[in-house]
Amino acid sequence: MSQSGGAAGRRNLYGMFWRWHFFAALIVVPFVLWQSATGVLYLWSERAMDVLHPSQRFVIPQGISKLPSEQVAAALAFAKGRTSAPAANNHMHGMAAHSMHVAGGPIIAAILLPEDKNRSTAVLLRDAHGLTYPVFVDPFHARVLGTLSYIEWLPNFSRLLHGGWPLGKPGSWLLELGDCWAIVMLFTGLYLWWPRGRRFPYFLMPRFRAGARVVLRDLHSTVAVLFSAVFLFFLVSALPWTRFWGGEILERVQAATGQQSPASFSRGGARAAQMSAALPGLDEAVRNVRARGVRGLLEVRLAPEENADWWLANSQTVAADHTIIANAASGVIAHDVTSDQLPAIPRMVAFGIHVHQGDFGAWNIWLNTAFAFSLVWLSVTGIASWWTRRPKGTLSAPPRTGGRWPLWLWGVAIILCVILPIFGLSVLLLFFADRISRLIFPYELKQRG
Repeated sequence: MSQSGGAAGRRNLYGMFWRWHFFAALIVVPFVLWQSATGVLYLWSERAMDVLHPSQRFVIPQGISKLPSEQVAAALAFAKGRTSAPAANNHMHGMAAHSMHVAGGPIIAAILLPEDKNRSTAVLLRDAHGLTYPVFVDPFHARVLGTLSYIEWLPNFSRLLHGGWPLGKPGSWLLELGDCWAIVMLFTGLYLWWPRGRRFPYFLMPRFRAGARVVLRDLHSTVAVLFSAVFLFFLVSALPWTRFWGGEILERVQAATGQQSPASFSRGGARAAQMSAALPGLDEAVRNVRARGVRGLLEVRLAPEENADWWLANSQTVAADHTIIANAASGVIAHDVTSDQLPAIPRMVAFGIHVHQGDFGAWNIWLNTAFAFSLVWLSVTGIASWWTRRPKGTLSAPPRTGGRWPLWLWGVAIILCVILPIFGLSVLLLFFADRISRLIFPYELKQRG
């Protein structure tokens, strides 16, 4: 191939990547803005609860705390006594005016038993719409301190929004689609940025004297490159949370490769009568768990199925995760799975979850927050850069180059479409839409090229 032919091929490839980077951005920018906002809300939700509702979140230690069963019983008695949404002085108002009752009594999603003696116990209940709200209990007096609406209970509400609520499965599919196209946007962007003739460290510095178009491009690409590794980690580690790729693809891969986690998970949901009958076993289960040296906040769940066991976990401790199964009646521990007992895939998934949630401490939360703001920055500067580079008076995509895809690019695209089926389906739809547009506008390439 001649030098001129090679240069033309590189120009065509650059144009292809530029065009697909643009289409990826159309899909990704709304996803990025939504996930950044809800993600930051989730990261700071626990601290926000401490500031906004200190009288419910904190207690003054006074002697020996009551048994967990007594604390839960107080919360259930409080919930059973509510015939409608609590009044404003109980921190329920506005959109939160949902019925607090479900036929058969309150449904218990989880029990949060803190190790910190200055904190209250939280019994998480589900309302008639399946939304979670907390009842706070003073552990030293088994006295209810108050409750919040599902909207005010930010740790759960922000997580719901981050996961695609209220759209359900379609919401998760859309988030997965945005995640996949963000991976495409990342790699096409790196190709477009790749320093051609610029030396380190100058290719990481914006060229402020090169004009508005170049400055905007550099401000966009420099931040993207600096956060690219973090960006890719968050995108890949988020896929196991999705309902299709995580719930269908990954689970089948784990089953086929013997990488299934021995640590089960309970969604909770026991009715009040079932929970009340199992409360004596809860006391013994918690006692046995603490006797094993399990530290941190203890999350306890009981599934609604008959003969369900207690499920207990302290997954916020990172280095010493425990998932424990105890007999509902006796509290005797049947299984205790620690993080070092997990196979490679579930261990990597668990690590990704910890990083996403900011469980490694304040530095982790601040890093995630900075990353979220960097995504907002990239969205704004990307739109501004496109606006300055587009042909005047149009709102069009970068023009088609007319060149052919090299074989290696076809191979990469096919592999991505197979590994990420929802992405593959969207690519097919875009392909057919592009073909149809060529039939409708056959002279676009000639006129704009």
